[in-house]
Amino acid sequence: MATHGFTADKAVFFLFDDRPHKNTWRRLGLAYVLARLALLVLTFAIAAPFAAKALPELLALDPQSDAFRTQLQGPMQIFQSAGYMGGILFLPIFTAIYTALLRWMIKGESAGGKWFGLRFGQDEINVLVVLIAVFVLVMSVAFFALLPLGAFIGLAVALKGSTAGGIFIALSILYALAWLGAVIWFSVRISPAPALTVLRGKIQVFETLAISKGHFWGLFLAYVVQFFVILALSLGILLIGLLIALPFLGAGLALFGGEQPSMANVGAYAALAAVPALFFILAGLFVEYLRYAMSAGISACLVLAEAGEDSQDSASAVTGAP
Repeated sequence: MATHGFTADKAVFFLFDDRPHKNTWRRLGLAYVLARLALLVLTFAIAAPFAAKALPELLALDPQSDAFRTQLQGPMQIFQSAGYMGGILFLPIFTAIYTALLRWMIKGESAGGKWFGLRFGQDEINVLVVLIAVFVLVMSVAFFALLPLGAFIGLAVALKGSTAGGIFIALSILYALAWLGAVIWFSVRISPAPALTVLRGKIQVFETLAISKGHFWGLFLAYVVQFFVILALSLGILLIGLLIALPFLGAGLALFGGEQPSMANVGAYAALAAVPALFFILAGLFVEYLRYAMSAGISACLVLAEAGEDSQDSASAVTGAP
């Protein structure tokens, strides 16, 4: 199948192409950040009263002691459990936003209107099923393909010190590299499944392998470039956040010096940390959204290019044109 219309550089920035309703991705980004913030507040509100019970005892302990680390595990598990609950609640919202992004890039539909134009209909259900199916498939492939590595390592240990043991160590290393390459290959090849599902209006999983045939390196390069774009943006945000935090850190040192937080001043510490923490949370959520949105753009670029090729091939067959 021809590769006309799809290139890595075009795909990685496909989200930002000039198209109708060009503010849609920003509007959906605002919906993403607001929804994540609301769920963060909800999970914190649920977990905080339970964690607060352990706070006085924690503040009375030396932060370097084993007792402090042991006591800290309880509140951390509470917040972790609340975070899992928030993630489950966010899944349908994420699916609605991700599907709206794909629908906008592939079909030109705006996500404007009330509640950011989000909905949860058949498209969203199909995409949710595909996202879960792709995750399960990739994890299953990774797990079952890893099983022989355990046998190689076991034999290498059993034959340690012998020539055969050295051979099995080498085989273990080679197999581990092959396993990593196979998992990356399969993950990249099947990644456009949600976009293909939106394009065709029905669940598409293994059909994606036909669409992505011949495009592995283009897709892989696009995802690599996207990774470095997000990394550079994250480092820039980190630098800006540290600059924002410096005055608050200076105020804290001026007020408390090296004094350990206690119940008397924990509120002041929290107030000084509030502005930098809010910046990092908001900026982090935006980068998180941008990562998903750019990934959606990469897969949308591919399925649109392939749909165009299929249409041209069909038209040529009918008209006899070359």
